[in-house]
Amino acid sequence: MTLWRTGCCLVTMIMAIAATSCSSAAYPSAAAPSQVAPASPGGSAAAPAKSRTLIPFKWLFGFRIQAGTSLPIVIAKDLGYYADEGLDLTWDISTGQTSIRLIATNQYQAGSVSSPGTLIDYVQEGLPLRSVGLTSQKSNRVFIVRADSGIKRPKDLEGKTVGYKVAVWPEYLAMLAFDHVDRSKIKEVSVGTSSVELKQRSVDMLPGFRGNEPLVLKSQMGLDVNLLDPQDYGFPPLGTSLIVNTNYIKSHPDQVTGFLKATLKGEQFYLANKERTLAIAEKYADKDITPAQHEFLYDATVVEMNSGLAKTKGLGYQSAAQWQQQIDTLYQYGVIKAKPKVQDVFDNTALDRSLKDGQLVWP
Repeated sequence: MTLWRTGCCLVTMIMAIAATSCSSAAYPSAAAPSQVAPASPGGSAAAPAKSRTLIPFKWLFGFRIQAGTSLPIVIAKDLGYYADEGLDLTWDISTGQTSIRLIATNQYQAGSVSSPGTLIDYVQEGLPLRSVGLTSQKSNRVFIVRADSGIKRPKDLEGKTVGYKVAVWPEYLAMLAFDHVDRSKIKEVSVGTSSVELKQRSVDMLPGFRGNEPLVLKSQMGLDVNLLDPQDYGFPPLGTSLIVNTNYIKSHPDQVTGFLKATLKGEQFYLANKERTLAIAEKYADKDITPAQHEFLYDATVVEMNSGLAKTKGLGYQSAAQWQQQIDTLYQYGVIKAKPKVQDVFDNTALDRSLKDGQLVWP
């Protein structure tokens, strides 16, 4: 396993918490579907005159619930979109180092990763995982420095101390290579999931998320910061990927399509209904996350969701060219040692059934 792989890089965020669960039930078998009433358009259960048979579908969060790129999962569950597609979606939250392997072993059918390099690395290892769509076209990952640090570009990191959380990000390695930085002149230290080290000046730069840390550092620590965006230093944009077990894609194409359609329906709602979206985030999120934090993250995420190919090809869209560019960049800068086949990294079968002329096919 490479150094930079985030174990749960399923969109790992600051202030990650220990595993918790949306459902205490054991992993359900597809042979034991649920019987529920169909959802009404508002998401509430309709009169139980006619029950539906729902197929269990397990989703794994790698971070606690917030108003970011994976909130459409929560919205689609809350409003009954998964039930509309015949799925009984439940979720768990796990921040463990090997969380994504639980999807590879089909203990969970799907999750998400914020770094395309993480998926590429696991595919290289031979794990049966593929991206079936993107919930954002632009990455939320950035690197944070104090506003008074004098650090304007990666080259300025020589002679400095850089913190990393869990593992070194591939974006960081690509940035160093792009700006011809001598990595041996940088001291790299693990800081877990904390950011206080930046305020204490024990590190000069930390990895973080555009829609989260800047507000937290300013509002809770009184710290003004600047951001180094990997996309300004040779790292092509690609956002959060929906990851599904490859064998499940092949054996359950209708369920994967239903999952993707309902998720994209949740994303449509997210973009069109800010106040109701924030209310859903507050309903399911830990109470220590303030309304201001949810709103700050929401405003940043809207831009990431509604950019790039999403504007012309539709929400969720991904292309072979996007993934090939990721593979080529990681290989060029030595982040990966060999190139996987692009068709082993993503699968648009469900996406092609979910979109028509750039619009979601619903129901």
